[in-house]
Amino acid sequence: MVQESIERIKQAEDGVKTRIKEAQSESDKIIREAREKAEKIIEDARKQASDESKLIIKNAESEAEKEISLLKEKNQADIDNIKSIAEKNKKSASDFIIGRIIG
Repeated sequence: MVQESIERIKQAEDGVKTRIKEAQSESDKIIREAREKAEKIIEDARKQASDESKLIIKNAESEAEKEISLLKEKNQADIDNIKSIAEKNKKSASDFIIGRIIG
């Protein structure tokens, strides 16, 4: 009877050791999966940040191109206006100069 009790205790201890090993193995598996998920989340966040920054840069460049285009149009309008004024005043300027030379 004592021998049977000792044998049962040994079996119980072996069962507990097996359960502990299984629990440790399961714990290691859960930790490994959590690390993999964390790495995936980090990688996804990096990709999303990179994509967003590319989009922001693209939008900024597009806005800058629009601004540049508007400034070019305005400058060209100013140039055309100045040329027009100069062209209109060319006759009176030449008449004035000729008048000063003759007169």
